[in-house]
Amino acid sequence: MVSVDLIERRGAVLTPSALACLSGVPTVNISSGCAHGCIYCYTRGYSQHPGEGTVRVYRDTASRVARELARKRREPASVYFCPSCDAFQPVEAVLDQSYAAMAAVLEAGVGVEFVTKGTVPERFLNLFVCHPGHVACQVGLTTLDEGLRRQLEPGAATVDERLQAIARLKDVGASVSVRADPLIHGVTDGEANLAALVAACRDRGVADLAASYLFLRPAVTASIKRHVADAALAERILSPYSEGVRFRLRGGASGGLALPEVVRREGFDRLKQLVADAGLHVHLCGCKNPDLTAEHCHLTRAAAPQQTASTTQRLLWDARPASGA
Repeated sequence: MVSVDLIERRGAVLTPSALACLSGVPTVNISSGCAHGCIYCYTRGYSQHPGEGTVRVYRDTASRVARELARKRREPASVYFCPSCDAFQPVEAVLDQSYAAMAAVLEAGVGVEFVTKGTVPERFLNLFVCHPGHVACQVGLTTLDEGLRRQLEPGAATVDERLQAIARLKDVGASVSVRADPLIHGVTDGEANLAALVAACRDRGVADLAASYLFLRPAVTASIKRHVADAALAERILSPYSEGVRFRLRGGASGGLALPEVVRREGFDRLKQLVADAGLHVHLCGCKNPDLTAEHCHLTRAAAPQQTASTTQRLLWDARPASGA
């Protein structure tokens, strides 16, 4: 059972992210805490995290977003929902605030970006179809094994619901990619699991995947030990990090423990080959793999369906002058 509180927000609604993958994109959080309860969620270690089973939803987000956008000298091309929660949690107050805020952003002529492991209700699809070329998203998916999904992401949407969300978002003209993050070594990065995931993306017309491995912080380690009832599974998740490497996220202030470089490299090479064989593209997150790549995982910023990676057209996330500027 999730406890939901409505609270007032302190400070600005639109805030910059320190992460390189979100450079130049203002972000907004709809809540503190998330009902999806993913056992690996990095926000568990944040000082403002309200604790397990609690979601604090910020009031009046839409009106404040509208005012802050109107005051900007240069309109951003898009706003990212949400760096520390999910805009599509199964909590009505979250969905109401998300809908109103996204509507305010789109009505201002600004794009909406999001990553979600939730279901996208019909009212959002009806909103997005009215703003073609202004919605870009990633659906988080690392496995098609529903039993494993329930252990890792107990409050999130089912695998089938996410596959349906991909199709429905594409139907309304959103730019859709898949976010295979976090992959878990020895659990979700085997060739059979990855091949099934890549095939599901290909079959639904998804051309781009972003990927990274689980990045351990103390709160995440504690969560895995507490929530994974299968001791053997918990050991499989955590034991490879005994020889891991510590570093700070690129562009971020926080650090953590990554898998050994050789393990990540072999896993990414396996995924790259599967993706290439399927005629798709994969983007690695350089924020969590600075020893392997300087690439950005692009988060939601994949090209629109009619564009290619080499297109010279302005993409959704390029900066543009505000009206009358």
